Amino acid sequence: MDKGANQPSSFPDPKSSENTLPYYSNGKRDDLIQRRYLESVLDAFDPAFGDAALNPMSSVYGGRMVDVSAIHLWTWDARPYPAFPAATDAWNDAPNWETGHWLTGRLGSTPLDGLVGTILVDAGVSGVDASELGEGPDGYVVDRPMAPRAMLDPLALAFAFDATEQDGSMRFRQRGGTPLAELVEDDLVLPDDAAPARMTRTQESDLPREVSIGFTDIGSDYQRAAASSRRLVGGSTRVSHADIAMVTNDTEAERRAEIWLQDLWAGRESAEFALPPSRLALAAGDVVALTVNGRRRLVELQEIADAESRAVTAQSIDPEVFDLALAPPRRKAPAAPPALAPVHALVLDLPTLDDGQPPVLSRMAVFAEPWPGAEVIWASSDGLSYGAAATVVAPCIVGETLDDLPAGPTARWHNASFRVLVYGGALASVSESALFAGANAAALQRADSVWEVVQFANAELVGENTYLLSRLLRGQAGSEWAMGTPLASGASFVVLDRNVTAIASGLDALERTVQLRVVAAGRDYADASALATEATPQATALMPITPVHLKAMRDAGGVTFSWIRRARFDGDTWVGEVPLCEANEEYNIDILSGGSVVRTLDVTSPSALYAAADEIADFGAPQASLTVGVTQISATVGRGFAATATLKT
Repeated sequence: MDKGANQPSSFPDPKSSENTLPYYSNGKRDDLIQRRYLESVLDAFDPAFGDAALNPMSSVYGGRMVDVSAIHLWTWDARPYPAFPAATDAWNDAPNWETGHWLTGRLGSTPLDGLVGTILVDAGVSGVDASELGEGPDGYVVDRPMAPRAMLDPLALAFAFDATEQDGSMRFRQRGGTPLAELVEDDLVLPDDAAPARMTRTQESDLPREVSIGFTDIGSDYQRAAASSRRLVGGSTRVSHADIAMVTNDTEAERRAEIWLQDLWAGRESAEFALPPSRLALAAGDVVALTVNGRRRLVELQEIADAESRAVTAQSIDPEVFDLALAPPRRKAPAAPPALAPVHALVLDLPTLDDGQPPVLSRMAVFAEPWPGAEVIWASSDGLSYGAAATVVAPCIVGETLDDLPAGPTARWHNASFRVLVYGGALASVSESALFAGANAAALQRADSVWEVVQFANAELVGENTYLLSRLLRGQAGSEWAMGTPLASGASFVVLDRNVTAIASGLDALERTVQLRVVAAGRDYADASALATEATPQATALMPITPVHLKAMRDAGGVTFSWIRRARFDGDTWVGEVPLCEANEEYNIDILSGGSVVRTLDVTSPSALYAAADEIADFGAPQASLTVGVTQISATVGRGFAATATLKT
């Protein structure tokens, strides 16, 4: 802040008991004094820049009094600029940044002495003294080849400095310095036929009432903006505009526009007079006090022509115009990006849930909190090149069971109940009609990763995000083979709604491992928030499901087994026979003894004769009961799921 070098340890913080201003400071922001102080200290201790005598070598340990490599600057904040200090709702120390010790957002600024010097050095101009220049913009753009003067003129207008030739070098200096001399009429060279000085005043209509400066606003994501200043009184209607390729904040640009306008009006008077050779020390750009006809005014020397006397052209100036305090910028709080973490995703290999073609082999359930709007599932066969495979527009309802669930009957109500914790969303009870139409279907994952499809009619909220599910239908869609005995608590739970997304379809995807990345839409699949997983589609959806109603009847020829086949899809019709769903009707019947298969029968209809002679050969005598396994055959994937039963004969 202003005069911060007078007391570098002062800490401006209204909430602190140690809140102080540096000695004689006006409390306003001044980035330049911070930079100059740091440069002075570093130059003093680093022999590469300053006087080595200020940091002598030790005769004891062979190093310098202050180890330059161990010098650190206070303070660089890890919070990103300009989010800090703009996001005052996130950080309550953000207001302190304006006049605090932070280098973040300041260290990259460009003091005019360095900026002007660099421009001229790049242009091959030597003999330049820009040491008297002060604060400059945060950045300056030179986007095409141009003359050095074309680069410097916009800066000179915005930051009020002049260039003069003095002692064989080009000298740049800020306008509005301290008066170097007091001149009265007796100090002037009297002309032969005129007054000692000629004063000219520009009429108001020739001066602008409003000026504006175009700039790149660092606080608005580097968008182009304009700042203006306007006189509230006066008869002028003129407007002046300067489009400058500088990067700065809005209040600094307004300050520069205000200085420009006030300087134009303060300089509306011009003076012409002559000085004696004794005033040779005065040069163009110097400010002097001139008293003519009893009125004292400050003027800046514009041009000097040396002959027998020094013919001077000067312009009135008000040095206080250039000392306008910088107001705090009007910061725009940035829209905080969503705090996204990797999603919770589950891959499901389920029985056929519809008759879609090609058949869906694998699905994915995706959940995230907060939900970013959409998640994209990227897929790759080699882990190198990824393509968007699906988009999930809404989160799935997923969770975990909180109770053990015993195995239950199929095709009729299971009166057990269990609790489930859902991570988001809500569950609701449905009527029996809605349930029979497919509502409230969910998948439960067994410890070996297979999934059972269940339905629940009742869902009662019994705790935070916790529901008691009852009136169950188990082993739906032919998944009774996946029923746990029991299903232990902690099993994954997924509601099978339209948000469960297909990720692999068709025979060409069968058992081919695919690499998956799940990430918010608009982000790259390599983003840190992406979830990396893989899936190997199984044949679950293609396998014929178990036959039902197994029966056995003995006659003189042997034992005849019969059953009723089921359909993987379109099996809920009440008219006619359900579709075959396979290319051919074919079954294997395994005759079991103590868990071992003693004979397999192949048939093409839902019945098979186990001949009496075969029974004698397999068991030595007719059996009062037989254990059999009946499996429908698929031409694509072979055996389906077996229906096993022990039947009295």
